[in-house]
Amino acid sequence: MDSSTVEQGMFQFSDGGSNPTSTLHVKDLRVERCEPSHAVALVAQWHSRLPYCQAGPWMIAFRAHRNNVTYAVALWHNTSARNLPVDWMELRRMACGPQAPANTPSRFLAIMAKLMMQYFPNCTRLISYQDCEVHVGTIYKAAGWTQGPTAYARIRDRSPNRIGTSHAYRSDSNGLAPNASTKIRWEKLL
Repeated sequence: MDSSTVEQGMFQFSDGGSNPTSTLHVKDLRVERCEPSHAVALVAQWHSRLPYCQAGPWMIAFRAHRNNVTYAVALWHNTSARNLPVDWMELRRMACGPQAPANTPSRFLAIMAKLMMQYFPNCTRLISYQDCEVHVGTIYKAAGWTQGPTAYARIRDRSPNRIGTSHAYRSDSNGLAPNASTKIRWEKLL
């Protein structure tokens, strides 16, 4: 799969003018499953705060594309909070490329919710966490998600091993700032 938007002509010139006009609209994008490795690679290039993520395992990955050029990707898995129901799924990463048309994130979210019902018929709720330091939640509202609880900023000491085991905590490969910011959980009932 192509991971670059540079290879496709994104603009056309109008009659005699030299100002480019975008020919791509959000409704032109097709949303489908993709290999998680494709999504992980593009998250590393495009994500605003969390470019580094694990290679897997992921339950499912999606991409929004046109003519085999990817403009947005998403990675889904079971919920990271162990106290949440097992029939919920979490959007762990979503990233849009710089050439994605306007409204791509909200349309991508809405279409993925429909696809998740097909691929995971026992799933009852989708969740995702908004980082309040850099986002305001507009894409979730536009996609028909509802605001859930807020987790306030905290700093975690992940230097020692987990209590009672020889296993280390997850790394802070994206730095401490994302972990220390307030998060709002957004939810979509299926």
